[in-house]
Amino acid sequence: MNLPRRRIIEAFELAAGRHDDPDIYGGPAGDPGLIGPDSVSWRVNADLAAVAQAGTAAIVLEILHPSVVAGVQDMSTYREDPFKRARATLGYVLATTFGNTAAATRIIEHVKHIHSFVKGTRPDGVAYRALDPDLIAWVHTAIPWMILRTYERTNGRLTTAEKDAYLAEQAVIGRMGGAEWVPTNTAELDEYVAMMRPKLAVNAQTREFIDFLLTAPLGPSLPPAADAALHRFGLYAGMSAAPRWARELIGFDRPSPLVRAMIGPYLQLDARMLRWAFGTPRYVELALARATGARRLEAAR
Repeated sequence: MNLPRRRIIEAFELAAGRHDDPDIYGGPAGDPGLIGPDSVSWRVNADLAAVAQAGTAAIVLEILHPSVVAGVQDMSTYREDPFKRARATLGYVLATTFGNTAAATRIIEHVKHIHSFVKGTRPDGVAYRALDPDLIAWVHTAIPWMILRTYERTNGRLTTAEKDAYLAEQAVIGRMGGAEWVPTNTAELDEYVAMMRPKLAVNAQTREFIDFLLTAPLGPSLPPAADAALHRFGLYAGMSAAPRWARELIGFDRPSPLVRAMIGPYLQLDARMLRWAFGTPRYVELALARATGARRLEAAR
């Protein structure tokens, strides 16, 4: 592997983790996992760049629900490990889509177990618990919704039938995670988001999380003005896949003309670099070999 590719991969994995465990993505020959290789989910989520770029918007949409952000603020260690939630979200998406059936199921149950301890009272006096099926539905929905929007931006349009299939496939994971109902097609998604919007807001806890995103360490130290500008650009870029109303809620709906002009080229360049560096991601190689019954690949490149 040449040095530029290695540097890109190392920088990505430092923040987002490695996703190449044969115990998760390998496994019994012929095991399709929870979704299967002929699915739209395998095609879409094979694009590591699109899934990764969707992360910021998905997480911010999740914490726009006051009960979700209360749980994050009360129980999460994101202040000590700024990239933990991003790594966990990416790993969950990839493992539940491409992992073998036993591993994917085990990961879902593990997350449910952890969430069983996340409960408390919001600052406005409303009780919350992370295993509330309605909260699980919102947290689940934010992820495939943003992945679809990001994938279309960097890969081209999907048909309505393809998007419906993707949502239906991902709904299997949402229901296994504890949601009683999640959108299974684009019409249901639009209705669900319209229903949820009045429940979403920015409060002091949300603002604290957003402020953290604007100050979390990104790498080498920069002069304060440059560091602040880089953080703000990153949030503008990360939220560009989100709907306008969500960007308005957090106050990131009006980038300067220069920032607006830079977002699209930056995201396209970032996607091209990741695709060039990773090629076919290892989790895809392992999952395909498993599902098709091919000879198991070596664990390391």
